[in-house]
Amino acid sequence: MMLKHLFARVVSFLSPAPALRDERGVISVETAIIGIVLSGMAIGVTDFSLAFTRQSEMSNAVRAGVQFALVRRPSIGPSADEQDSIISLQTIRQAVINSSNFLDGDPGTDKLEATVFCQCPDSQPVACVSEAGTPLACAQRRTFLQITLRNDYTPIFNYPLVPETIPLEASNSVRLN
Repeated sequence: MMLKHLFARVVSFLSPAPALRDERGVISVETAIIGIVLSGMAIGVTDFSLAFTRQSEMSNAVRAGVQFALVRRPSIGPSADEQDSIISLQTIRQAVINSSNFLDGDPGTDKLEATVFCQCPDSQPVACVSEAGTPLACAQRRTFLQITLRNDYTPIFNYPLVPETIPLEASNSVRLN
């Protein structure tokens, strides 16, 4: 009997007091903690989805520039003078800028390159325009246009292990002839 009484005293000593057993309000604390975690995750997902949207807009803008070039056919070649090709590349650049929602046309912030290059059928690079009196390296040269757009995305918040700016790039090449 004595052992039973001692065991009952130890159990009553180790069990929490009736005031500590009251669990009212616990759900509000748990909800607040989970709400903070879920809000942080939602902000992070939104931020990175904005970066993916920017990448998609860049790809669409470059694709629009390539389509514009295919329709307009830049005047590059032996019969075109250098001024025509410069105007044509500037027009293609403007088509890319017009088809995007975020490019402002400032060469300092927008890294947009439109270049024309030529290759022989064996993929060896050659000059697109013959210099005075020099024949072209190959008679069946292929003319290509490459448009590359680079832009930096700055996330809303600084995240651990993520750089302050995320470099994005979209590029597309097309054969013109």
